[in-house]
Amino acid sequence: MVSPAAAVLTNIHEGDCVFLGEQGLVLASDVFYSSGGVSDDQLAYYGGGNPATGTPDYVLTPSKNSFYVDPSVFSSRLGLWYSYPNGSKNSYASISVLQPSLDLRLWAYRSGGESFDITNGKIVKGEALDFRIDSNLYPIFQRAGVTSGDDGIDVKVRNQVGATLTALINCNGASVSIVNVHPTTQQYFLPSGTLTCVWDTGNSQYNAGSYTVWAECNVNGMKDNLGSIEGETITPALSSLKSTSTPTPTVTTSTKTATPTATKTATPTPKATSVVTQVATTSASTPEETAVTPVQTEKTQATTSTTTPTETQSPMSSVILIISVVFAAIMIFMASKKE
Repeated sequence: MVSPAAAVLTNIHEGDCVFLGEQGLVLASDVFYSSGGVSDDQLAYYGGGNPATGTPDYVLTPSKNSFYVDPSVFSSRLGLWYSYPNGSKNSYASISVLQPSLDLRLWAYRSGGESFDITNGKIVKGEALDFRIDSNLYPIFQRAGVTSGDDGIDVKVRNQVGATLTALINCNGASVSIVNVHPTTQQYFLPSGTLTCVWDTGNSQYNAGSYTVWAECNVNGMKDNLGSIEGETITPALSSLKSTSTPTPTVTTSTKTATPTATKTATPTPKATSVVTQVATTSASTPEETAVTPVQTEKTQATTSTTTPTETQSPMSSVILIISVVFAAIMIFMASKKE
């Protein structure tokens, strides 16, 4: 069922873009070719063939008051569908079927014009932030009769205690809604298309901690029918945003541009989020061959000297020698007395 607030978003006219998963669409009379009192009531897909002369690849009779862009039918048949059988002969394109694409970028706002993409960077408490929606869903909000009160793309911020915020305090202290956003271009800054301060993280209402940010779109039951497919109906959640007293945030470079296309786009991986990281390449030097000259070690033969034993006199010889010396001394003394 489509909510009453989104009812006007279901009105489809000739040439409008419709997206996989949308339901309850009302096909206006001008979607079908009418001439000479004869009106078509079918739609035909020709692939790469010529609708004026070729045979359609697929023909269906849609429910004009409750048309469902069924992925099982249309995901392999993206692009232009023609009114059939008379409209195709006159190249009367009824609708264009697209694969939804949705991405969210986070920007650090600088009033001096030095703002930069900070997606996946670390946030310093007191930083001024804005969000940029990159999406091909903007044609939905260009349908006839759409007003600002109708459903749109929702940006969600979950704080450190698990509460999901639908409005933020900007740098002027005013509350800014971040839900039911109606982008008018494929790259759209909140709240109205121009880069500004939407979230003053230094406001006292925001305590230090981790904040998770993502965007989703459930216009005409799109997310309900397709599921939460990252890059289509919901964006990958950005890295936890920490409000701390850390140094200046890091700039993130992005090359992703969401453009309406009839070709199915690959689902982005959480590169995060289409982030291009330059990796410095170091060329490995070839190891040089080092010539090692062997060192000759001279072996020295140990020489053992033999000590000649010293002749030792026996104790008896020493006694005889002493007696002789004493006797000689007495004789000399007696001789001197006679004189």
